[in-house]
Amino acid sequence: MQDCPEELDFISLFECMPVKKNPNENFWYDESTFVFMNKTNRFKVNLSPFYHSFSLSVTDLEDDEIFYCRFETVTKIEIINDSKESKAIRLFIDEDRDRFIMIMEITFKPKFKVIINEVFDT
Repeated sequence: MQDCPEELDFISLFECMPVKKNPNENFWYDESTFVFMNKTNRFKVNLSPFYHSFSLSVTDLEDDEIFYCRFETVTKIEIINDSKESKAIRLFIDEDRDRFIMIMEITFKPKFKVIINEVFDT
């Protein structure tokens, strides 16, 4: 990823410590998994900045999967909101693309929401 928040930023955002694939490896070169909840959903975020990889699995509290996405072409992640009441990120998915960028906004709190836009890259 060209631009990605630091591990401490994600710890603050998700309010949990990551489980790392290799605990001795630097955050940028490792795969980190964050598992957390809001009032109605359980989230599992896998993130590997060096490999441009991001996945999100969302289940309701009865363990029914309601959303899943996996991307291997994320070039940038922005934290939009990181407050007690609101948590959200924005993904830029445009690695290996010539004309368009997909922008995905994910709100975790207060309520889970996803907005996906594909825009012309000028």
